[in-house]
Amino acid sequence: MYKFKVTGPFVLTDIDTNDARYLRLTFSDGYTRKLSKGGKWPPEYAEACLAKAVRLLNKSVFIKTSQTTNDWRTTEWLCDIQAEEIVSTSRKLAREVEPVTQVAANDSLEKFILASCTSGKTFFANAAPIASSFASEDDFLDFSQSFEKGFVSAWTAKTARNAKLPTGVRRVRIAGLGARTKRNGFRVVAAEVQTEDTSEAFKFFHLLRVDEKLEREEYLTDNEIKEIIDARADLETRYPKGVVSWMAT
Repeated sequence: MYKFKVTGPFVLTDIDTNDARYLRLTFSDGYTRKLSKGGKWPPEYAEACLAKAVRLLNKSVFIKTSQTTNDWRTTEWLCDIQAEEIVSTSRKLAREVEPVTQVAANDSLEKFILASCTSGKTFFANAAPIASSFASEDDFLDFSQSFEKGFVSAWTAKTARNAKLPTGVRRVRIAGLGARTKRNGFRVVAAEVQTEDTSEAFKFFHLLRVDEKLEREEYLTDNEIKEIIDARADLETRYPKGVVSWMAT
């Protein structure tokens, strides 16, 4: 399974796009870290990270460094950045879902808590139930970056579908990172959880199914709908009651 190390928080102080091979970001700890613009890493990852970096310049962030293929130096490399407040909420949710897990560990649930932010809304989702759908780290990063960019608008869009699904469960379409991505997005089934903080601006979900968009134009079969209902019920046996209190309306 893929692994990451998360360091910080540090203030993002500079963005350098002049290098043809790497996006370079400098932080308040004095280190400049780089992300490949191509090669083994699809260029869309650097493009997505750059867009985020522009928004987060001079703000406090956490840095994610891949550890899947090697013990890459966290002061030299990065694969993503995230706002400090987003990481703090993700860690809180991870502790609520798996209270006995050390959240800072590479294999903790934290790496599966995804966040999508737009138009004053921040939606978080636990992707651990669908982790086995991704054969490699690239697959997961492709999905997580696409989720971050598009889930809020997908959940609220008219194209979100819930025929034959339980209340609070929808199948949504999330666009891919760009024309050059190896996928053209995903179809994702998500179940919304009722929390003390649930509002139009904050929502929490468990992801129950993911299909590559180009491979699944048709809607879910009856057997697939049953699998989704069973998967949601299975979470009720695995997770604390407070994080499987499903939305009733």
